[in-house]
Amino acid sequence: MSDKDKGFNFRRLFFRDAETGAQLKQDQNTKPAGKERGDDYIANSTPLSPVGNQGDQPLVEDFVQRLQNLINQNNQSGFDFLEFTESLFEEKQNPTPEIYKTVFRIAQKIDKTLTPKRLVDSAMFYKDLVQRTADTEITKGESKKQELKAEKDTERNNLDNSLKDTRTKIQQLSRQIQDLQNQEVALNNQLLAIDQKYENQFAVIERKIGAIRDAKEQVIVSIVDIEAGIKLNLS
Repeated sequence: MSDKDKGFNFRRLFFRDAETGAQLKQDQNTKPAGKERGDDYIANSTPLSPVGNQGDQPLVEDFVQRLQNLINQNNQSGFDFLEFTESLFEEKQNPTPEIYKTVFRIAQKIDKTLTPKRLVDSAMFYKDLVQRTADTEITKGESKKQELKAEKDTERNNLDNSLKDTRTKIQQLSRQIQDLQNQEVALNNQLLAIDQKYENQFAVIERKIGAIRDAKEQVIVSIVDIEAGIKLNLS
């Protein structure tokens, strides 16, 4: 990144344009007193779109905006690091050492108690504020990851147990189906053999019926012959 870009971005971080300043004022008017925008960053982040050419840059810019708001909400009284930075970039986009000295001399005329150490201490205050805020959000993020991991593990275990139960039932049903298929084969074989099973019995009965008919005819013929002889010879 060029020095020019560094200066521009640094200036933007401290709301050196009217548009951002107006947005800050609007955000401060809509937020409850004492409420920091970054408090619920992890929990309240909107669902993310698939990573595109910009990568996570929109997320970075979102949290930078939150930190900007936080810094302005905690602006120290008097002429501190923020006011010095604002004056610095009003002079030049990429301040030179001479600009630093000039702005500091002018600032001392406004606040005669101002010293380089006070500016450094003020910068340390804002750095610590940013660091603590980021650390808090990172801790929340790590905690949220652990919660999600536990939720995922629980859901995975439940699904795994359900899958095992389903597979057990499938095995049981497969055995039942196999038993039924074996039973089907046995019944089909019995059905195919049923004609043979009763064929001999039918043959025996048919032979007996035929014998009965033959015997009947023989006896009746004998009776008819004798009956005819009686009628012929005795009448």
